[in-house]
Amino acid sequence: MAGLDVPLDFGVTEEHVLLRSEAQRFLAERCPPAEVRRWMEEPSGFDPTLWREIGRLGWVGLAFPEAHGGAGLGHLPLALLLDEMGRSLLPSPFFACLLAGFAFEHAGSAGQCERWLPSIASGESIASLALLEPGGAFEADALCTSAEPAEGGFVLRGRKIQVLAAPSANLLVVPCREPDGQLAFFVVEPPCPGLVIDPETGIDATRRSGRVTLEGVRVPADARLDGEGATALNEVLVRGAAALAAEMVGGAEGALLLTRDYAIQRVQFGRPIGSFQAVKHPIVDTLIGVELVRSLALAAGAGLDRTPAQAEPVVRMAKALAGDVFSDAVRRAVQLHGGYGFTWECDAHLYMRRALWSRALLGDATHHRRKLAERLFSTGP
Repeated sequence: MAGLDVPLDFGVTEEHVLLRSEAQRFLAERCPPAEVRRWMEEPSGFDPTLWREIGRLGWVGLAFPEAHGGAGLGHLPLALLLDEMGRSLLPSPFFACLLAGFAFEHAGSAGQCERWLPSIASGESIASLALLEPGGAFEADALCTSAEPAEGGFVLRGRKIQVLAAPSANLLVVPCREPDGQLAFFVVEPPCPGLVIDPETGIDATRRSGRVTLEGVRVPADARLDGEGATALNEVLVRGAAALAAEMVGGAEGALLLTRDYAIQRVQFGRPIGSFQAVKHPIVDTLIGVELVRSLALAAGAGLDRTPAQAEPVVRMAKALAGDVFSDAVRRAVQLHGGYGFTWECDAHLYMRRALWSRALLGDATHHRRKLAERLFSTGP
């Protein structure tokens, strides 16, 4: 990772520590497990009042430019914030808005960002990036949704699946293939003729998604974002993977702490089960994994802030390892809870569902390691 400028402390300042501690306090108070479970049963999947508060706190626009309603603080504090969100399993459209905001930031003109980004940064608009297509395509060279020129604009046709927060979204950013083969981003504002959004039943009820069908959706010419689509999409995927890795670190630690507390409280043979080597050694192994991947996630955030052109390898390393560590953490959580770990009442399964969902989103460990191999061992110039 030549050229990656990351200090030993990752550049974490007192302000960053304060942001994290305040986020931890706020989420512990407003998003305890009972609230998470309550909103899992609601059609929206999240608390609109809590979402408005998050918007007022400025969390959504934390890494977006100040010129367009954000705080301009960068990816490192965003990683610290997402770590806390992952630990609490916050049910919200936060990640959907983050991906959509990245799309505007990297593909939109100054005028387009000024038009749409401030409402996303404030939480007023719920936006999402309609990316994944049937068959699993999500990278620029594999997308097939089409955009045909028409009088006064474009006509969009195709299907997207597992679109985050789609049933609640009032703004969709859709990457489409133009007749010349180039990729471009288009803004669609639901509801509109030809647009069908069907809620999906996913494995993680704390993060809702939907199937988006574009049956000749007409959009005006200025709904096409000006930037080069393939380059912008790669930037969005890298930044999204860095953000998701940070959230997965928090989720893995949440599962670890849940297991630790149970091991302290559960008594067997007159002793807490946490005193037995067969229990405490796996917990320590999980702790080591969490701290290792946290270092990578923070390095990814700091690298994107300091030397973004060289940050992609460490981002991919963080996302790949986060998938492994989170999966191991939830597997051990279920195992060490014994029979209780397989019941609905045990929160371990909530973390397991989030781990399964997060591991696949924006590419699993195999995908990112393949990309790393292509980049690091290429014989080209």
